[in-house]
Amino acid sequence: MSDSADITFGSSAIEVMSVSVQLGLRNFLILQSAGGDTPKEWLNYHCLSARLSEAPRGITYKSNPQAIKTSYCKDHLEFHLGAAASIASIDVLEAREVGDMESVTYDAGVLITRVDGMRLCVVRAESNIGALRIVHDPRELEEVTDGLRVGIRFEANDSVKPTVLHGAT
Repeated sequence: MSDSADITFGSSAIEVMSVSVQLGLRNFLILQSAGGDTPKEWLNYHCLSARLSEAPRGITYKSNPQAIKTSYCKDHLEFHLGAAASIASIDVLEAREVGDMESVTYDAGVLITRVDGMRLCVVRAESNIGALRIVHDPRELEEVTDGLRVGIRFEANDSVKPTVLHGAT
């Protein structure tokens, strides 16, 4: 869910300022991005954050819907991924910017792969406002992950694995 969205005709990508994933009653995963610049060369980078919250970000939410007939009290975008399927892996994608005097490596997004093969990417938008792009179309997914590498991979049947992969997945 997100409290706002930008959708371009002809593209499957959705651009949002944050993503709230409902994990259970009063349990949400919030993804956000904030832009920044390095001190010497002003290289652009993004700070991807993930946190747990009792409510979605920017959406008025009541955990007792019987009292008000609905859980959500404000218009919002809700994105459904079709039939439920377990998650096979989550890759944290890194980007690197290199200048003459300094460089920066940052978490640029997450790539979620379900056991049925569907992939969904939430990745930083190339902007200074800290927007995120949600992409699931395979062609567009390759475009937004071009030049990124897997920093950390979480697999359903394993613990955290350090990166050994390079390039976009």
